[in-house]
Formats: sequence, C-alpha cells, structure tokens
Amino acid sequence: MRLYRITLNSYLKDYRGLGASYSDGARWNRAGQPVLYFALSASTALLEMANYIPSPRLVPGQYRLGIYGIPDTSPIHTLPESKLPKDWAAFPYPASTQTIGSDWLSAGHEMGLLVPSSAVPEGLEKIMVINPQHRGCATIRLIKSTKDLYNKRTFSGV
Repeated sequence: MRLYRITLNSYLKDYRGLGASYSDGARWNRAGQPVLYFALSASTALLEMANYIPSPRLVPGQYRLGIYGIPDTSPIHTLPESKLPKDWAAFPYPASTQTIGSDWLSAGHEMGLLVPSSAVPEGLEKIMVINPQHRGCATIRLIKSTKDLYNKRTFSGV
C-alpha cells in the first residue's frame, strides 16, 4: 500500500511521531500522543498541506512529498462512517474526533486508522493515522521523495 505525507526533508524517515501533532494535538489525537498522519494519495496530501498555507509559493524549500510503502497485510482499522460524529470535519477540530483517535492510539491494536480527510468535501478521500508505537510501524519504507510539490499554475490567481 502506498502512503504520502509532506514534511521537512530532515523528517522524511523520522517515524517517531513527535512533530506538531504531538506537541499541539490535532484532529485525531490529543497533545502528547505520538502520531503520524499520511494521505492515501499525493493529491490528498497536497490538499491537506493547503489547509496550512495561503499559497503554494509559500511552502518552505525544505519541504518534500514523501512516497511510502507499507505491507498490504498491515493491521489497519477503518473508522465506519456510522461512528463519525456529526462535527467530525469542523474547524477548529472538535474534541469528539480527538477522543476517537486518542482512544484508538491508546488501545494500540492496529498500526493504522483510516479516517476521512477534512480537506476534501464530505470526506470523499481518506487519510491514515499511524500509531508509531505499534510494532508494525517498523515496516514503513520511504520509497522516494520529491521537492516539486505544486505545479506553478496552482492557485496562480491568488
């Protein structure tokens, strides 16, 4: 299975989960919980990044799109749509999603949790929350990376 994330070049192979989501908390985890966020497609990773920058021209030059592989047999849980709280896509992110993700991380049964991306309307695309404390995390492999994140035409009218 392929996964994608945008991060600083120096963190491409860092799977400890001690970045900003650890420090500040995020949609699917509380502060102080090691976690990694990946997208299931490069385009979703780019849309997720667009939540944090007003223009692709402002992406720091040290950022890369990492393309990763994990075994198809990796233990992954998909959060059923019926278990999503009504406010799952709200901004700022709600405590309800943090509780779901934090409880899942604490249980430690699976390496990955598939959840909808709030960067895509109605959660039509998925992201994967990775538990870096799960033994399966050792199977994540960086396949390649690229510094060319956005086409020069992207958001050219902004």
